[in-house]
Amino acid sequence: MKINNTPILLANTEWLPPEKLLNEVRSERMINSLIGLAKPEFEEKTVGDAEALAYMMPHTGRMPLTSEMADIYLYLAGRVLKRWGSYDALPEGCKVEKLDEYKTYKLKQLKDFIYKQRGGEYKNPVVSALKEVFFEKKVKVKR
Repeated sequence: MKINNTPILLANTEWLPPEKLLNEVRSERMINSLIGLAKPEFEEKTVGDAEALAYMMPHTGRMPLTSEMADIYLYLAGRVLKRWGSYDALPEGCKVEKLDEYKTYKLKQLKDFIYKQRGGEYKNPVVSALKEVFFEKKVKVKR
């Protein structure tokens, strides 16, 4: 059975996010899937920060963001840049360390929307094989 990888959803396909960010999305998905296999109670049915940022990034070239969405965008960018060790490259006025309750809710809505639109659970041949080997019930045939 061939399992195709889950596509990366973008708000606008006129231009793509940098390959480094797309690779971060792929890594984040794999890490989150492996965490879900190891600790199913921690598995989230949503997307990560890099995936939400990659979704939003091309949209910023099409139209301005609202102030709430700009804060969410800068928050996500900061979190991804911290992983890359490049957070200090952000100008001081662009650093959003925390989101208030409303913006946190809006970010959750965005991540849930992306998760649903991409087709739900991350599909990857390696993750699928691991799930099949370790978690699927096997039917034994008696001879």
